[in-house]
Amino acid sequence: MFMTTGNCNGSGNCVDACPTDAIKVVNGKAVSCITCGKCEKVCPNKAIFKNKFGGYVVDRTKCNLCGMCMNVCPVSVITVKDGKIMGLCSNCGVCVPACPNNARMAPPKRPVQMEKEMVNRINVGTNHDDCIECGRCAYFCPTNSIKFSYIEPGVCTKCDTCIDVCPRNAIGPIEEGGAYQVDMKKCALCYKCLIECPNDAIIEKDFELEIQQPEYDVENDTKMIGCIDCKVCADACPTNGLQIINKKVRFSADLCSLCNNVNNEEHCAADYEHAPCVTACPQGVLEFVPDSKITLEGICVGCGGCIPECKYGARKFGNTSWNGEIGAQCIKCGICVEVCPKDALTIEDKEVKLNFDKCVLCEKCGIYCPVNAIPKTSPLKMKIQSGYSMINNNLCVGCGVCIDACVFKAIAPDEEGNLKIDNNRCIYCGACKTACPARAIKIQRDFGATI
Repeated sequence: MFMTTGNCNGSGNCVDACPTDAIKVVNGKAVSCITCGKCEKVCPNKAIFKNKFGGYVVDRTKCNLCGMCMNVCPVSVITVKDGKIMGLCSNCGVCVPACPNNARMAPPKRPVQMEKEMVNRINVGTNHDDCIECGRCAYFCPTNSIKFSYIEPGVCTKCDTCIDVCPRNAIGPIEEGGAYQVDMKKCALCYKCLIECPNDAIIEKDFELEIQQPEYDVENDTKMIGCIDCKVCADACPTNGLQIINKKVRFSADLCSLCNNVNNEEHCAADYEHAPCVTACPQGVLEFVPDSKITLEGICVGCGGCIPECKYGARKFGNTSWNGEIGAQCIKCGICVEVCPKDALTIEDKEVKLNFDKCVLCEKCGIYCPVNAIPKTSPLKMKIQSGYSMINNNLCVGCGVCIDACVFKAIAPDEEGNLKIDNNRCIYCGACKTACPARAIKIQRDFGATI
């Protein structure tokens, strides 16, 4: 609960600021609702509920003004005003800045003790500054854990497979950095390059070989994503089909309930697309391929085979770390808290905080962050494409916290004084919903993946 310290001089500023009339001045000191919860327990209509901040709110659609809450209030602050139950503290915190003497304060919280002060992840990663998106690493990955946003079929990506297999050194760029061509004076027309080209970019016509070139900017229009070995898929697997062995994720189709009926257990999902491991993968590279001999593709097994194959040194074993720092552009929207599969992120005292002991550095928070306040190594990005938002004025306590939380100035009172959301300004980030102490704001949003 919010408390009044000895600095109080009875000015009443907090009383005027409180949107729920939960504070009164008694004998020159501010006295307020102590959020004891007795009112919630006795309400016969279940119209009073406890919010995520520890305060209490009245649902006016359920309240019939029976007065039971007034009778049990130990500090006698609950009253009826203009046909509404008032006096319950929602812990909105509006009273704190209103006090000129700093006499109002929230109780101190005990910090969560953690063993670690930084989270680390060791995996085969990509230096995207060096990567030219040629796709060579994907061709050599045995588990198909590397994917590209777009590679046009039938054009050269400079993966160098043709150069590797040519017995006459007849293929390469005429000038440094230029397009690859076949020197027909050296070419023996063995067609090894044509056979081995993974993207079918080489064609033969009248005993001449031609390498077809892309009409798009490969380096800028194509991005690579891959398994980052966060192990979230193994945590999501209900049948131990995915397990962590020697610190690496391993898969057994024999133990997977979708691939094999283990001990007559029910399948973990209705179909492959909705398997818990597939939906949990933050990179979206995990997929069941029934025709594949390994059945589940997309898991990096840490073999390192892609590293020597990369001609540009972009693939390598690396140590990714995060000290929990959030960028100053953070709008406290709470999306990162919603999507975190390990409940490692929370919003406390209007700040996003990380529990290092829980975080597995899956980067899902950074992938979904609408303002890029959280670092990530993956080029994958989930952007809000559309949505819906509204304020339920039967729950709204009028604290105005949502107005301050919205950096897009999308919330304002209408002619009747009720708060409304301008959907032309709203991006559906949910900052207002996260800040609201009354659960009065509803946000629905649709994300779209971009790379």
